Amino acid sequence: MNEGVTFVVATGVQGDSLPERALNRGLEANTLDLLEVTDSVSDIDRRILNTNSDRLIELSAAEYPDVVIERSTSDFHFGRSLFEAIRRYEIENLFYAGGGSGTLFDKKDFEKIVSFLVRSSGKMLANNFYSADMIGISPAQEILKLDPPERDNDLGWLARDAGFEPYEMTRSAKSQLDLDTPADLIPLKLSGRADGRLKNHLSTVNSESTRIQDVLPQLTDQNSRLVIGGRLGASTWSYLEKNAACQIDVISEGRGSYNGDRKKVTRSYWLGKILQERGPETLISSLGEKGTGLFIDSRVLFDFLGKWPSRKDRFSSDLLDPSGIEVEYLRDLTRAAGDYPKPVILGGHSMISGSLYLLTDAAWEITEPESVNIRPEAFSL
Repeated sequence: MNEGVTFVVATGVQGDSLPERALNRGLEANTLDLLEVTDSVSDIDRRILNTNSDRLIELSAAEYPDVVIERSTSDFHFGRSLFEAIRRYEIENLFYAGGGSGTLFDKKDFEKIVSFLVRSSGKMLANNFYSADMIGISPAQEILKLDPPERDNDLGWLARDAGFEPYEMTRSAKSQLDLDTPADLIPLKLSGRADGRLKNHLSTVNSESTRIQDVLPQLTDQNSRLVIGGRLGASTWSYLEKNAACQIDVISEGRGSYNGDRKKVTRSYWLGKILQERGPETLISSLGEKGTGLFIDSRVLFDFLGKWPSRKDRFSSDLLDPSGIEVEYLRDLTRAAGDYPKPVILGGHSMISGSLYLLTDAAWEITEPESVNIRPEAFSL
């Protein structure tokens, strides 16, 4: 058995449209950065890369010859692939990361995680137990008794069902940020916190393709009010309440809507109802009039309507580019968001999770705050 930690990275690329290529190159750059950072972590004694990217395979093979490369195919199933790797390489201590995660991790972060896994048994550590992008499991063989999950997000639940004691990383920009869409690259660029190859890729990203830059000053202005609709969690809201100067209005719905057994999920969405019954312009205006800026997790709308647009259309919408979007309601929503006089941000869960953490932190550093960030000290009774 392997007594050190095996680091497994899974990176999938897809599509050839401009927004898809922007994300694909970002995922490849971040994956190479993960391999670079973990190259000298002493207790990581094996690294495995699972990817369908020819470019990533070529670069990683040339720069990191010790990395075991598993080429994924069109019939790729995440869980079966991971379980097969655990069996084949007899992995005892596993640390898994999706190719879009860990963008802000440094060597010390990995060393701390690896140290926990080496000295712990029967425990798991995830960046987000409820929807994991990174997870450590020891001993990994124990999860093989269960059915392999379709997505990495379900690994936390799977490990719990296998009897592991769950641990979770402190919620922060570092732990929650994940590159799900090309729009997620923009907060990283604006913050100036990325390093390595990802930083180089961000130099090619147009930060003005969304209205994110217009929202930054509002986060440090107590006279501003941001409205956030979608799968916003209590931890993110709490962080905003403590660290942003602006007022926050939240319509939180759709959390848990991507449960593997979709039949058990009840979806009754206020946002989706407005879109369906009154149209995109009314949805934007009815939410936008409440504040000075608006974030919408558009995936909640897709799930409500039961009509998920293509990857190209989703990404184009996140970048506020209606041209070429084939799905009519999404094209109209994107146009309404872009034309609205106040900044409207469209995106997925990461935009109202990790990206909001990052934007809140960065706003105090890269804008001229209109307000003083006073954080009351806790007084325990």
